[in-house]
Amino acid sequence: MTPAAIPGGNSDHPAARLREIEEAQYLRVSDLVDRKVRTEDGTTLGRLQDFVFLDDPKYAEVTHLLVRRPFGRPPLKVPWAEVVRMDASETVVRRPPGRPDYESVEDPNELLLLRDRILDKRILDTRGLGVDVVYDIQLLRARSQLFVVAAVIGADARRRRLGVWGRVAASVSENHPSEERIPWKYVQPVGPDLTSTGGDVRLTVTQEALGRIPPEDAADILEELNREERLTIFNALDTKAAALALEATEPRVQREIIADTEATRLGQIIAHLSPVEIADIVSILPEEDARELLGMLKGEVATKVRSIVEEHEVPALTIAVRTFLEFPGDLTVEEAFARFRREAPKSLVTMYIYVVDADRDVRGVVDINELLQADPAQRLEEIMTQGLVVVSPQTPRTRVLELFRKYRFRAIPVVDDSKKILGVIREKDAFVLEDEEERTKRRLF
Repeated sequence: MTPAAIPGGNSDHPAARLREIEEAQYLRVSDLVDRKVRTEDGTTLGRLQDFVFLDDPKYAEVTHLLVRRPFGRPPLKVPWAEVVRMDASETVVRRPPGRPDYESVEDPNELLLLRDRILDKRILDTRGLGVDVVYDIQLLRARSQLFVVAAVIGADARRRRLGVWGRVAASVSENHPSEERIPWKYVQPVGPDLTSTGGDVRLTVTQEALGRIPPEDAADILEELNREERLTIFNALDTKAAALALEATEPRVQREIIADTEATRLGQIIAHLSPVEIADIVSILPEEDARELLGMLKGEVATKVRSIVEEHEVPALTIAVRTFLEFPGDLTVEEAFARFRREAPKSLVTMYIYVVDADRDVRGVVDINELLQADPAQRLEEIMTQGLVVVSPQTPRTRVLELFRKYRFRAIPVVDDSKKILGVIREKDAFVLEDEEERTKRRLF
């Protein structure tokens, strides 16, 4: 877990160039298309029309931009390697060396285009059943590459495309995306039947299986790269995105990433994980690395992780997280959005807002989707759901699992005798520990 553990150990290794690597950037196709494309010297080339991509069986990667020009001139094909900057306001590219302009494209239909072929198409599962519509496409820019990581579906993505709540809903999604995402790994290769005017996007899994797919988009890419490429991409992620990716990758990849990551950065990354997630990673590490990772932990987190690693049956408070959203009931929906944007990036539970009184006694809960649909002038106490299902600090984990299975909640609060909220148990944390036999298999994987 130190630089000395990195194979090769030379200054050309990606870890040694960490300071030179720009932060990775998640982008959405809908935010980028139709925006201006210009050169570094300020010359406008046109508007971003689409992304040319390579639909590799392992992961898809953007190779060129298609730039629409005015007055009926054919669009330009700009290599991705020439992109200097890309955001929701504009795309800046380098001038092509030794040529007055980029290559023009007479027939764009001959290209494999992301917006043209995929956006707004139906998604069908392996049985031909409709899942949803692709309302957006998520991209991951990591250093010199642009990956296609997920098809974005769901009501939140549809509302954002249709303009409901406008910039307010968009700003929530930027910090903590609430749209549903299907990793590109589970999308079948684009065939000749999928055209700009027809065809459906097809998956390699059933609709039921989608619910078991981790949403952390970078994980699928990391699993397919070689060790050096993987470390380069992983180091380009900010610490929170890196934590999500690390937790979602398979055990073999987790072990390699932890072995190759500098200790200080690794400590910053695991600070974003819950005790259950950390314990799950510790359980698959070699003994020496496990001891070193446990040694990085302090205070209550260290105690919880050791308890989870050593004991299968643990009380509810041990697997609960302390960072969640608790707002007073007299906040308006508009005020709640402003507070959400400030506090959500530091919270491990963002799908629910718990409504509390002055003594932090829980009075109700508001689902973030309900918040998106509510009148901005309404108060949280008017739209909250009362009569919460809660557990006590000593409730056995097996009982917590029963409640998750019965009610299909994504999180359950832990409260004391006075109904003061002490923590929140996430569904995925409760089920990570469900099968000790599977955890044993993972250690041997």
